[in-house]
Amino acid sequence: MPGPKYTEEEKLAYLNKASEIGHSRARRELGYPNSWSTANSWAKEFGVTIALSELKAKSAAFNQWYRDEELLIAMQDVIDRGMEYINDYERLTPDEYKKTVEGIKRAIETKNLIEGKATTRNGTETTDTTDAALQNLTRLMESHEQMTTGQRDPA
Repeated sequence: MPGPKYTEEEKLAYLNKASEIGHSRARRELGYPNSWSTANSWAKEFGVTIALSELKAKSAAFNQWYRDEELLIAMQDVIDRGMEYINDYERLTPDEYKKTVEGIKRAIETKNLIEGKATTRNGTETTDTTDAALQNLTRLMESHEQMTTGQRDPA
């Protein structure tokens, strides 16, 4: 059974009051509408934005911070565990190594995204001797892994 019908003037009076003091207080002072969802639908109907109360705004900001902090902690755990896996297991196959590194990379990108840092790089980059040395080291590690994957552990 639908609730009471309100005139356009009553709706506008409510929205005027709610714009000043928020939905909850306006509903208490005026005694209508019966629900927050009705009040919110009126605001949408007339294109009026009702600001959240200061307490609700702080609560919403805290909840977002809490979610972000939890995600940051989880991503750091993924990074730490991935690095432990790479460092503790000497006989990783190239495929296991690649999958672990890709997981770490995704965790770092997610962490950067949460922190508001860039997740992509554009522009001109020059390679230096360190880059060349790292590339050579990576190639050496990959060739060493390929040579040792066919061998059995003598234990």
